[in-house]
Amino acid sequence: MSKDLTGKPCAASVVKERKGAWRTNRGRRLPGAKDAKKETIKDQVKRLTAMDTDQVLQNATLFKDILDSADFEGSHLYKVITMLASKDLLEDTRSDRIYRLFLESNAMQACLRTTIIKQGAGRHQGNFLEECLKVMVEIVMRSAAPKELRGQLPLVELIEAWENSVRMGSSVARKGLSEDVITMLKCLEKTFPEEVSLDRVLGAKAPKKQRTVAEDATEILEASHYEEMPILPTSAEMIGHCAFEVQENMQTYEKCADYIQTHFMLLREDYIEPLRAGIKLFMQGRHSPKDLHVYTGVKVVGVLSTWEGLVYRIELRKEEIRKVSWEKSKQLMYGSLLCFSDDDFKSLIWATVWRRDPTLMSTKAQLDIRLPFDPWDDRLSPGKVFCCIENVTIYFEAYRHVLIALQNMRAPDVPFQHTLLSPQPDPLPPTYLKDDTDMFHFHNVFSSCEKADFSAPKSFRILAEWPPALRQALDLDPSQLDAVQHALTHQMALIQGPPGTGKTFVGLKIVQAILDNTRLLRHSPVLVVCYTNHALDQFLEGIFKFCESTVRIGSRSKSEQMMRRNLKELVMGVPPSREFNQARKVLTDRRDYLRDELTKALAQVDSHTVSAAQAKSLMSEQQFEEFYQGFRDYLGDSKEDFPEDPWVVDDDIWSRVMKEWLGTSDPSRFAPVPKHQGGGLPSFKTFGLSEDSDDDDYAPYGSKDDGDEEEAANEIYERKLDVDNEQAEQVDEKRKSRMDFFQELNNAWLPYLDEYYETLTPELRSLDWREENLWRLLPPQRREVYRQWLVEAHEEARGILPELAHLLERNAESKAALDRDRKLAVLREMQVVGMTTTAVSKYQQLLKELRPEVVIVEEAAEVLEAHILTALHPRTQHVVLIGDHQQLRPSTAVYRLSKNFHLDVSLFERLIHNGAAHVTLLQQRRMHPKISRLIKPLYPQLRDHSSTEKYPEVRGVAARCFFMTHFHLEDDEGESHSKQNTFEANFVSALCAHLVASGYEEAQITVLSPYLGQVRLLKRKIQRDSSTQGIAVTAVDNFQGEENDIIVISLVRSNRARQMGFLAVDNRINVALTRARHGLFIVGNTDMLEKHTLWSQILHELKSDECLAEKLPIVDKEQNGPFGVKSADEISVFLDDKIHLT
Repeated sequence: MSKDLTGKPCAASVVKERKGAWRTNRGRRLPGAKDAKKETIKDQVKRLTAMDTDQVLQNATLFKDILDSADFEGSHLYKVITMLASKDLLEDTRSDRIYRLFLESNAMQACLRTTIIKQGAGRHQGNFLEECLKVMVEIVMRSAAPKELRGQLPLVELIEAWENSVRMGSSVARKGLSEDVITMLKCLEKTFPEEVSLDRVLGAKAPKKQRTVAEDATEILEASHYEEMPILPTSAEMIGHCAFEVQENMQTYEKCADYIQTHFMLLREDYIEPLRAGIKLFMQGRHSPKDLHVYTGVKVVGVLSTWEGLVYRIELRKEEIRKVSWEKSKQLMYGSLLCFSDDDFKSLIWATVWRRDPTLMSTKAQLDIRLPFDPWDDRLSPGKVFCCIENVTIYFEAYRHVLIALQNMRAPDVPFQHTLLSPQPDPLPPTYLKDDTDMFHFHNVFSSCEKADFSAPKSFRILAEWPPALRQALDLDPSQLDAVQHALTHQMALIQGPPGTGKTFVGLKIVQAILDNTRLLRHSPVLVVCYTNHALDQFLEGIFKFCESTVRIGSRSKSEQMMRRNLKELVMGVPPSREFNQARKVLTDRRDYLRDELTKALAQVDSHTVSAAQAKSLMSEQQFEEFYQGFRDYLGDSKEDFPEDPWVVDDDIWSRVMKEWLGTSDPSRFAPVPKHQGGGLPSFKTFGLSEDSDDDDYAPYGSKDDGDEEEAANEIYERKLDVDNEQAEQVDEKRKSRMDFFQELNNAWLPYLDEYYETLTPELRSLDWREENLWRLLPPQRREVYRQWLVEAHEEARGILPELAHLLERNAESKAALDRDRKLAVLREMQVVGMTTTAVSKYQQLLKELRPEVVIVEEAAEVLEAHILTALHPRTQHVVLIGDHQQLRPSTAVYRLSKNFHLDVSLFERLIHNGAAHVTLLQQRRMHPKISRLIKPLYPQLRDHSSTEKYPEVRGVAARCFFMTHFHLEDDEGESHSKQNTFEANFVSALCAHLVASGYEEAQITVLSPYLGQVRLLKRKIQRDSSTQGIAVTAVDNFQGEENDIIVISLVRSNRARQMGFLAVDNRINVALTRARHGLFIVGNTDMLEKHTLWSQILHELKSDECLAEKLPIVDKEQNGPFGVKSADEISVFLDDKIHLT
């Protein structure tokens, strides 16, 4: 570089070098340079950090390349943080891009958290923590929506590192926190009050929370916004004193905040109302034991520390659960919400089942529970006896994650507000599509559906008019091509697919087109969401054929191919980084230290004797020395057996001192154990209810399937993956850390000091043992002093427990954040991420950090709007919803909320009713025309593909579609809420045996019923016959999206009151009648259906060609017949086995 006369670089040289630095781009060799050494990341970092602010701003590309480098590690991060925290860069208004690059980089996500954890454990952090604080505050101050950064910034880890610094007296905090640091912490606290607490950093303890029903009621009255509302039900709500107001799910909304609040409140009420109704019925003695399980005499017997946080172990009465088969029972399954009370339900404690070990339940009647939000509740103390209620009509885990996600959502977080909130929204293209980015290539998309004699255009601008030649060249129904075009060119695309029209096929084409053409336009994988695990498996298997860069998040898959693509399986296959292992070791060491402190505190609280250390802490030095000398004087000549120095007295010696002073061999018998009442069945008078009061608000809606049990099993499976992962990775560590830690609690906890003093007489209350000669006290006074010692020591130890629980919870959250960073590193390398709607809500934090730009939802009309809303991110640019609002709607727990508040109206249906642009598929390829004609009233434009007319004739029955009517009444309901009809079950089981005997494979036949009670009865009947044991029997609601050659339907309802129940729901009728390819046979009472609009049209169509009668026309094995049969006994004549005779 040339210099001027003073020896400084001349201006021309500076400008030349700056231009050169910009042009070289990532330090690449300039054209013509020879034998230039390749620049390492170390060299790049050194060169970047040596630049002044202007040069850094000009070399933003170099900065981005450093952050994105696979070689980036902690040693580089220190220098980058120092550069970002420099005063010149912080004060330069042009540096927004630099901080944004850092925020969005893989380095920030993968490296910053681990480095903060590692540094936060040491005494010599230098300026690193302060520099990190400066950078985070700067990023927050520059952000237009700072609260969106909650999941991106490692706030919890940074604050805990500062706490450790203050606690350990590190170099950065030895003289107290500087005013600058305090100001920055206050800034973060204002924006993130849940994650950042200045008081906690400075060492202040959180106050104990004691809530009453009155305080709950006040909270309800004062809370007017969803952000302030408790997710768990309050005591006041449960006893009906007051409740939050809910609004209906409207077609349009003026304010986005009202939109979020409406769905939060509706979803919250959907799980709370069954709880409220169940408890009221229980208090009246009118509850159903099948819906509400009541456990009395419940006790807390221990505490566990796990990688997920603190867990309580409770013990039930063995006689109440003696007959339960825990290997099969749904009772007390993972995630079940439990309500505890020891005061006749004046106050409530909510917890969820964390682990139900069958062996532990069978032998000790014990299970593990966890508080959903706060890690510690002082009311759950040993010695108390609780009554516990479990309502099995709702599954809290399915609600909890969505409610948390909605409560954390703010108006700016919601994308597409013009479409979501407005009436008749104007269609807009995805924001990543511009005039210069809409050239799409369809070579792969159209290759499988080109006609032999035509050549389809392979590339064209999708925002312009599509080439007319496509319709002649592709073997696609015109409506399918319209659907592909609509999906690719609309920001919020809606595709309605009536039964059999190939929604999944079209969905796969859309995904393939997006993947092939948006790799450079997207910065995140495509998110695919399905309602059920089975649908997700099928969809991802289809995607995997053209894109192997696919990962499945969440619940256990039944597809072997997708099980290998499970995120946790993939993460286990990637060795963790050195930084990760170091950070996890720091967390493990910290956890073990906290567990040791917890053990000590619990042992002190659980003890009913005063230890030597506690006595020395309670007394002044002079008083302890005088007391011990008094003991030696009391012994006289025997004092030689005891040391002279009182400060070497240990617990063994102190125990002997106490026995002599108190005149007893067992000092623990003087412990003032409170007498706890409760734990039995409370009185209904607590609720102010009369025994004959009624509650008709709650009525279960929809047939409850096995989804809750499956979700619980999936969660247990995933937790096992977590444990396997941790064990596998710890093999190489020198010291294996303890896994779950358990502290047994044997004794009742003593009262707090204030509570204890209230029980004393004025004389004993006035006794001040600190001013007395303890050896001159009378025996009753000595015992009273000992009790006060016990209570004081107990209260001091007990006061530490909430703080330790909080620290262990924070430790668990940091570990979860570390694991999340590893998962994100894998996810960012993928092209497709697949999840169920439940997984979307559960993995909210992961999705928030992944920031999906393209979201595709299958069976979107069957998903509650809140679930889809929580899957969207502020940066989401493209959403494709595929479904059919004329088939099953979303299921809700409370019928009233569906009927009066439209909770069961999906986002898909609401937008279509709003007039949003959508495409309907018009050609079905599943059902024979004889079957598809039944749903023409619902889909008048639906056409049959020519291939459906070529199906083989049905064997065993002289009709392809037939309704056999009867007049046999349904069974009495009994204890079950569900309906069943024994006549129909016998007939259907015999018909299935006849169909198998006629040549059908068991796998070709499926039996459907709208009622789970009938499903269970049908399974028992069909399982009796070895020839039909492989036939699937399922509820109608669980079979949407499925099909089979032969479908047999048992409608069940037949009663004098003409109550149709589920049969009156058009959506359910639609699903039931559209599952069959070759043959459909319905068994039911037509008198129940004739006055229903849709059923009357269906019956009229069936009567038109004599496909409705009281006898089913069957043919025998030799094709003789038809023979009309109207009972199982008549079918049995044609069967070799007489097992179906009634």
